[in-house]
Amino acid sequence: MKVSPLTRYGLRTIALVYLFILLIVPVGTIFYRAFEHGIVQFWEWITTPAAISALQLSLLIVVIVVPLNVIFGVLIALALARGRFPGKGVLQAVVDLPFAVSPVVAGVALILLWGYGGWFGGVESLGFRVIFGFPGLVLATLFVTLPFVAREVEPVLREIGTEQEEAAATLGANAWQVFWRVTLPAIRWGLTYGIVLTVARSLGEFGAVTMVSSNYPGISQTLTLLVNSRYTDDYNEFGAYAAATLLMMVAILVLVLMSLIERRAKSRLADASTSVTGEVDTVEPELTVPHGPESLDAEQVVHTHSHSAAGKEGV
Repeated sequence: MKVSPLTRYGLRTIALVYLFILLIVPVGTIFYRAFEHGIVQFWEWITTPAAISALQLSLLIVVIVVPLNVIFGVLIALALARGRFPGKGVLQAVVDLPFAVSPVVAGVALILLWGYGGWFGGVESLGFRVIFGFPGLVLATLFVTLPFVAREVEPVLREIGTEQEEAAATLGANAWQVFWRVTLPAIRWGLTYGIVLTVARSLGEFGAVTMVSSNYPGISQTLTLLVNSRYTDDYNEFGAYAAATLLMMVAILVLVLMSLIERRAKSRLADASTSVTGEVDTVEPELTVPHGPESLDAEQVVHTHSHSAAGKEGV
């Protein structure tokens, strides 16, 4: 299908205008308002005890949630791509449940389960507070980020098949060696993308955590809750913009780091493949004519020398 240049440029213009209005303008406005009073005022807004505590709490949630999602996400992806068991369709639906359910509903469900009078509310009598504490924030974030790793890794597993894994097992590798040396290198890019999505959603989650958080600074107030608290409770509009800018900077920094790691891993992979399949210096043998004139002349010279040497010995 051939598209005229006018149509092609028109579609590109529409796409760029759409992105400009929905993405660049809002983000640019937040950056402008955050630095409107200067860098010094911006620094004061993001270095308050509440802001530092909220940043530390958000990063701690990411540190806990990402490894758990990687472990269980890969296990779920392996079960969905490799396993055959009753209830597989139910598991598929459960994995996609956080996409369909509102995060606020997830927060309410956690309150019904872990709150006072809930199914597991008895743990509070043991001095372990879940709802309105840090564990509740982790559980809420785990719920909303559950599908990302699993849904990014599963199609990669289906694409690569099982031939390489079966070959490694035939050669004597155990299950851990097969996973570590065959499966994991094959799914690394899907896993990386799932980790990036998990980090971004963990930093920016608001709906679920606002239901299970007491919103006390230093206890259960994340960066997103700090932005909302400054904007709606303290009427500190520019402080809210500064906190939102800090949140965006952290997310951008994480994305840049993941991109650098991915690029470095690709370069290492390219170097390894080059070292394995690199050019090997070979010496080509000289081609000789086995029955040509040159070989006959050489034989005649050899025989002549041998006869002359024998004649001399006889003399």
